[in-house]
Amino acid sequence: MDTFSLLAANFLILSVFAISFLAAFHDMKQVRYWRTWTFANIFLGAAMIVYIFESELPRLLVILVPNGLQLVAFLLFSQAARQFNGLRVSRARNWIVPIVLVSTGLVSHASGNFSLSFIATNLILTVLSFDTAREYLRLRSDGLSSRYGLSLSFALAGVSSALHVVQGLLAGRSLGLGLPDDLLMSVHLAISLIFVTACGAFSLALAFERKTAEQREAAHRDPLTGSFNRREFTQRLKALLSGPVVPPFALVQFDLDHFKSVNDRYGHGAGDEALQLCSDIMQWHLRDEDCLARIGGEEFAALMPQISHEEALGIAERIRRTVAEMPLHFAGDGVRITLSAGVYHGTGDGLDHKQLLKLADDGLYQSKNSGRNRISLVGAMAANDGERRRTRDPEAQTKAEVEIDSVNVSKTIIAAAR
Repeated sequence: MDTFSLLAANFLILSVFAISFLAAFHDMKQVRYWRTWTFANIFLGAAMIVYIFESELPRLLVILVPNGLQLVAFLLFSQAARQFNGLRVSRARNWIVPIVLVSTGLVSHASGNFSLSFIATNLILTVLSFDTAREYLRLRSDGLSSRYGLSLSFALAGVSSALHVVQGLLAGRSLGLGLPDDLLMSVHLAISLIFVTACGAFSLALAFERKTAEQREAAHRDPLTGSFNRREFTQRLKALLSGPVVPPFALVQFDLDHFKSVNDRYGHGAGDEALQLCSDIMQWHLRDEDCLARIGGEEFAALMPQISHEEALGIAERIRRTVAEMPLHFAGDGVRITLSAGVYHGTGDGLDHKQLLKLADDGLYQSKNSGRNRISLVGAMAANDGERRRTRDPEAQTKAEVEIDSVNVSKTIIAAAR
């Protein structure tokens, strides 16, 4: 294909994808990278049009305008990659690039050595392309396979621009104004055609791949607290029990004490905020491999695989103590909320998930019946101590467990409700 046909084909594909990105942005205005992708395609498409009609432009505009449009486009591509990864966009290089472009362009215009502007532009394009390729691979652990295709597309663009840098260095002052009319330029435009097609297709695929993953994840999450829901928790517990060898694990059920009093006295908005705060505290103290779920109104459950009963009790106790000390900005000074918990520890002992949840629930109600704001242990460790369940309260301390601070119950939400 001749140069005009390749430029026109690039412009057509860029226009199609710009319209597609704009349509997506219209439906998802809160997602910034749709808009950035749109403008990147618009600027790169405009560069193709200017290259087609560059013979009609003054010499300085031929040097600055199409090169500037390309650089802005690739700056936007780089910004979109960072936006997609949820990273802050650097503004400093947005000023460095036009300064380099204008200064080298003016020197080229004044000296008649057009290779200087040609080399500078393609060198910047090379850096931006490889930086964008690296950015898309930065968070590849999220499992979005389209990242690899998009990264490869920008790496290909970087290689093509690097070849132009070499061409400019070899040609020197013999390089003419505008696009070189040679085989390497035809190859470059053919690669550009592959790039814009692959970049647009993989960008759409990557965005919708993420959307699908988010929807799939949302189906397993509680919308208020962000913790897992009962269905996901049950599936994980079943999966743990179905293994050929079940390692010691802990199953904890938490329940906020007298939580109805919070809703009645301060409103459901305050109750929702309290649930979110308690969920955040639980998640903070749990390990990365643990699973926290909201399984009822104010009831949560945690599954802790491969853990000793001392460590499980220690984590549960730290959660209890932190919640009891948590200030509630919507309530008066000294008003606190507390929680009770039941902890099962063992290997399952041939019980199914319902029976294990019932055991942890029994421990929870033991804590409730013993005065609340405490933790009860059930399972093998409790049985070895000669009892069905052992209750931890703020006054009961053992050598193997974390020390429990005493709590002034008169300052809890229970006292406030009365």
